[in-house]
Amino acid sequence: MYRSKITSLVFVILLLATSLFGCQQNAPTSSEQKSITIIIPEDPPSFNPVITDTGYDALVMELVMLGLSDITPEGNVFPELAAELPTIENGEVVMDEDAGTMKVTWKMRQNVQWADGKPVTADDVIFTYNAITNPETGGWIAGIDYIDSVEKVDDYTFTINYNSIYTGYLTQFGGEQVVVWPAHYCDASQGFSSWECARKPLSNGPFILSEWVTGDHMTFVRNDNYFEKGKPQIDTITVRIVPDQSVRKTMLINGDADLDMWTTEQMIHDLKNEPNVEVSLSPHARWVMRIFFNLAAKGTTDPVATPHPILSDLRVRQAIRAAIDVDTIAKEFFLDYAKPAWTEFFRPPYVCNNIERPKFEPAASAKLLDEAGWKDTDGDGVRECRGCQTAEEGYVMEMEFITYAEYGEPLELTQQLIAEELGKLGIKLNLTVVEGSVLWAASTDGGIEQNGNFDMDIWDDGYAGIDPTDYLWSYYSSEATVPDIGYNYGRWSNEQFDTLLGEVYTLDEEVRKQKFCEMAEVLEAELPELLLFTATNGDAHSVRLQGVESSTNDLVTWNSADWTLK
Repeated sequence: MYRSKITSLVFVILLLATSLFGCQQNAPTSSEQKSITIIIPEDPPSFNPVITDTGYDALVMELVMLGLSDITPEGNVFPELAAELPTIENGEVVMDEDAGTMKVTWKMRQNVQWADGKPVTADDVIFTYNAITNPETGGWIAGIDYIDSVEKVDDYTFTINYNSIYTGYLTQFGGEQVVVWPAHYCDASQGFSSWECARKPLSNGPFILSEWVTGDHMTFVRNDNYFEKGKPQIDTITVRIVPDQSVRKTMLINGDADLDMWTTEQMIHDLKNEPNVEVSLSPHARWVMRIFFNLAAKGTTDPVATPHPILSDLRVRQAIRAAIDVDTIAKEFFLDYAKPAWTEFFRPPYVCNNIERPKFEPAASAKLLDEAGWKDTDGDGVRECRGCQTAEEGYVMEMEFITYAEYGEPLELTQQLIAEELGKLGIKLNLTVVEGSVLWAASTDGGIEQNGNFDMDIWDDGYAGIDPTDYLWSYYSSEATVPDIGYNYGRWSNEQFDTLLGEVYTLDEEVRKQKFCEMAEVLEAELPELLLFTATNGDAHSVRLQGVESSTNDLVTWNSADWTLK
């Protein structure tokens, strides 16, 4: 009897322990949470890259907010909030050829909710459009001037009325920068450029912002109501602010971080043999290192009234190009990750092969300078104007050459080598390194380029997405020469180019390809900018983080809903 009771008691204890153990197995613990850490050097200004465009704002925006559409790394547009992409074939794009206008009707998914449970509707799109176009508190997105109105059809359908043919309509309210904002949550009176919801976003994306400790970290948790069932599979994403690149590299190697955004060439080189780290490189390049020539005299913005005494002569610009050894720069400073680029049209779907790669020919460069009337007659190693057409007799061939600090050592070494190579030919360059925020600021904020306070500078840029039209307008159109209107910092103006630019606003792809290649010929003949080589677009990540795809069309978080942990 006694033994029987003991046996029964032991059985009950064992049964209870088993039950408790089973409960513990089913309950999630912190160690079972699928968590990753992203490291970036600075806080994003907000979740609205339309306003600030640092890249870090777009990175976190993609975690929490959706646009009508987005673009894959290969350049394919796909619907996000949209149920389908509007096209001429499905009847949702209607063109009036005679008037040169178009109407685009968007149908939205009906199963997407904001984090508070309210549906995402056409009202949110119209609210976003009205906020952007508010003349006092709005902002600017590509092609917004081509829209006359946005009309609601029903709760999940709306029509955009264009006063022109706008080729970028598929990604105008999507892609790398633009998302739809919640009408019931954002305070319209605060304005699109400064509203509080850009710092405290209401999510409709795969993750929800749960904490932001400025200067330290941001925490994002899984959105259980995300419209794609079973996604995301990551529970928590922590974005840590780590300014020091060497520290970020060590964190990746040691497994303390899972993703580094915009990894530099040197860091990619250092990580290539690390077993716990992979680097995702985008299928196509975007960033092109280029020299901007100021065709107006330094401190002015009108090359007709005040032409640059040196750079307004095309032969001088051609001589500078012939004197730069791009291959050495790519190999020595960018560790062979940089690839030569000499035309804007090197990316699918617009690739132009009608421009030959320029040659590195210092002797030809010297001959061009001689022909332009720049000669060193006093033997001091610097040329002077001796019969040149753009400066007073005796004017010394000396200029300032600027770059920005944030890129780091490879670009500064590039700047120094270019100055050395041009110095051998008698062009004296005084080197300056400034913060990018100063170089690119608005004219009212003392921006160097917008005010024309430079001779030459070097930095990297290129167009996002798959349509270069708006980018070409910003950098090369005559209209964009006005300070703060665009980025035509050299103040170059060409009637033929402007005409071609107007002709690519068509949905006829064959016409567009032809006109773009004609533009390439004009740019080659005039050389308003000097394109040198592409800079790498890559993101290093831990091997356990699967599904990372770098893209020139968006930030690396574009597909964060699809990431998994091995």
